[in-house]
Formats: sequence, C-alpha cells, structure tokens
Amino acid sequence: TTPFALIGLTLLIGSLEWNRALKGFAKPEGEFSFQQLQENYYPGDIGFDPLGLKPEDPEEYAIMQTKELQNGRLAMLGVAGMIAQELVNGEEIFVNLGIAQDRFDPSTVPIQF
Repeated sequence: TTPFALIGLTLLIGSLEWNRALKGFAKPEGEFSFQQLQENYYPGDIGFDPLGLKPEDPEEYAIMQTKELQNGRLAMLGVAGMIAQELVNGEEIFVNLGIAQDRFDPSTVPIQF
C-alpha cells in the first residue's frame, strides 16, 4: 500500500471516531466530569442502522450487543487456533486443506519452537 492510502485510512477512521465522540460525550459545560456521556446516549449506538436491524427495546438491544461480542470472541479463538496449527506443523491453512501449494518457510517465523 502507498503512504497516501494509509493517510486516507487514518483520516477516515479519525473522522468516524470524532463523529462517535461528538454523539456520545457531553460537552464540558457547568457540572462536568471526565468522559461524561450524554444522557440520551447508549454506548455503541451512534444512530447508524441503514438496514433497520437495531431492536427498539433497550433490553433486546443489549442482548444483541452481547451476541455480537460473543461472536467476535469466538472468531478470535478460531483465528488463534488456525495460527497455532500453522506454527505447529509449518504448513499454511490452505496447504492443509489441499487448496494451495506449500510456499511456507518455517525459518522465517520470528518464534521458533
């Protein structure tokens, strides 16, 4: 990738985070504590739901958030398992499945067992 692509990606992520901060955090006026959230803000809800999948009930929304977190955690465990398998036998995942040719050189891995 070029440096311009990385700069563009950084600006995109920064603008999205800036938008989230403006929607979620209260302005420092009057009685104010550090990182005080706005009263009508629910963490993670920035109003972006183009497909209309967000439940209207706050309890259902909390359940959906928990399911999303658990799904992400399971995905991380799955990726960790694939990486561990590659490190153990020195073959890429697609080589083990018979989809690709073996081009992996175990001596290039920074962690040697």
